[in-house]
Amino acid sequence: MNEPANSSLLQQYEQLKALAGGTWFASPDSSRPHAPPNLRRIRDLTLLALLGDLSLVIACDSNASIGEKPNDALKVPYSEVGVSALKVTLMEVLAAGAVPILIVNALCMEMEPSGRKMIEVMRSELVRSGFDPSIMLTGSTEDNAHTTQSGIGITVIGLATEERLRVGWTSLGDVVLCVGNPKSGVDTPYSEYDPDIATIRTVLALVQMEEVHEILPVGSKGVWYEANELARFVGREFRLTEEQVPINIRASAGASTAVLISTRAENVDRVTRAVSVPTYQIGTVE
Repeated sequence: MNEPANSSLLQQYEQLKALAGGTWFASPDSSRPHAPPNLRRIRDLTLLALLGDLSLVIACDSNASIGEKPNDALKVPYSEVGVSALKVTLMEVLAAGAVPILIVNALCMEMEPSGRKMIEVMRSELVRSGFDPSIMLTGSTEDNAHTTQSGIGITVIGLATEERLRVGWTSLGDVVLCVGNPKSGVDTPYSEYDPDIATIRTVLALVQMEEVHEILPVGSKGVWYEANELARFVGREFRLTEEQVPINIRASAGASTAVLISTRAENVDRVTRAVSVPTYQIGTVE
């Protein structure tokens, strides 16, 4: 390694050491809010620069009043809730090109029986997706207070190189595809085991394809909003196809029941064949 590279790594190491030592918030100027200098935000992701081109990629999400407890607004079995809670943040980190290294579940419920049900569902879903939950999954439950309503927070931490960070890869002229049928769970009830919605395994398949430029999970803001965000992030505009799209592009997609991808027109057929869920061409980036 040449001297400039060594010098740069040393500087980065010193910055991380200062961060760990707390010097970034030790300034006497209390009038200015403090934040670690090597943090940045991209959409719903937070990135922490480490050494070289390595970064931690962090995503979080919450799920409340959905479950089996008496005061839950939406009565749904934990076999569904556990998957919904897990997949949103995990799909976001995977879609960004990061490798998940830790999943934290903050369960606002007692361990027995509710918490254990949720944990077992998440463990099972991780195994189905090729991950080892015995190492990657950690968390806590609420065993001091009696809980009558379900609540959960999920944080996923991944590791990525700058080269693999799949953000801002969308190009002028790209076609935008919606992979999976967007369903809100309220207006359009669904099961996490329905064969027509996007899953963790859908994103795992897409992220392996060089033809796929960018992947963006769709949530409560819907396909239309996220398609415009995909284009806006690279300084372009999204143009909806003139053909009628057989999905509601303005409705909520619930717990990431669909993802958007950008690719070249000549790759659409290959991408469509690579996934087992329905795929719709919804527009272009101009």
